Amino acid sequence: MTQETILIVGAAGNNGVAAIEALVNKNDRNIKVVAGVRSASKAAQLKEKFPTIETAIFDLDEPATLKAAFEGVTKVYIIPGNVENRAQHAKNTVDAAVAAGTVNQIVLLSVVGAEWEAILFAKQFREAEKYLEASGLPWTHLRTIWFQDNFFGWADGVKSGKLYFGIREGKLAPLNVQDIGEAAAVILTTAGHTNKAYNLTGPELLSGSDIAAVFSRVTGHSVDYVSPDEDTTYASLTGSGWPEWQARGVLELFEVFASNQAAVVTTDGETLLGRPLTRLEDYITANKAAFI
Repeated sequence: MTQETILIVGAAGNNGVAAIEALVNKNDRNIKVVAGVRSASKAAQLKEKFPTIETAIFDLDEPATLKAAFEGVTKVYIIPGNVENRAQHAKNTVDAAVAAGTVNQIVLLSVVGAEWEAILFAKQFREAEKYLEASGLPWTHLRTIWFQDNFFGWADGVKSGKLYFGIREGKLAPLNVQDIGEAAAVILTTAGHTNKAYNLTGPELLSGSDIAAVFSRVTGHSVDYVSPDEDTTYASLTGSGWPEWQARGVLELFEVFASNQAAVVTTDGETLLGRPLTRLEDYITANKAAFI
C-alpha cells in the first residue's frame, strides 16, 4: 500500500489536535501526519504530544512559505483559523496544493449552512469552498456547527449560576470537536468521499434552558439561562478581547440559532463514525472541573 502523507493546516488549534489524535490512533504505518503550524514553539508542543508526527512551519499570509511543506503531500486537511481573512488563507493553501502536483484530496473544515451565504461566517467559508471546488482537486467539505468546546468561554458565568447565551428560545445541536477530528480522519483515510459535503451536528437539539439544565445536573448547583440582548452580548464579547468583526459574526450566528434556522440534527456524523455522536451532557461531565 502506498504511503499517504497528510498535511493538517491549522494543526495547533483544538480541531487540529483532534484530527492528529484520531489519525495517530489508527496506528497505520502507511499514514504520515504532518502538522502545519505558524511557529516553532507550536511545532515543538505538538511533537511532544505526538512524537510520531512531523511538523512544518509556514505563514498563511506568505504563500511562498508553503512550498516546502507540500513536498510529497498527498492529502490536505484545511482548518481555517479565527481570522478575518481565513478565506484567503484557504485559497493560498489550495494554490500550494495545486502547485505541488502530488495532492489527491483536500478536506476543508467549513460550517453548516455555508451554501446559503446568509451570514458573515457562512460567506467566509463558502468563498473558500467555491475556490476549492474550482481548483480541479478532489474535495470534501466537512461542515460543522457550534462546538461543545466553545462553552469553556462561558465557564465564569456558569460558575456564578448563570448561562448567558443570547439565542432566546431557539435550539441548536452542539457538536463535539473530538467527533469532528474522528470524522476528518475517516474522510482522509477511506474512499468514497470525493466531491461531497458532509453536514455534522451534535446528536440532540437543545435550547438555552436545556443547556443550562445540563450544567445544573453536572455541576450540582443551579444554573439559570439568561438570553442577553445583542448590545449586551456584543459588549461582553469585545470586552473579553474578541475582535469587532468576529463579535458581529457571532451576533449573526446567534440570530440564526434564535430563529431556529439551524434547528436540525443530521446523520452524517453518525454515518461516518459508525456510532452516535457525543452528547453535551457527556462532554460537560468529562470536563466538569472547568465549570465548578
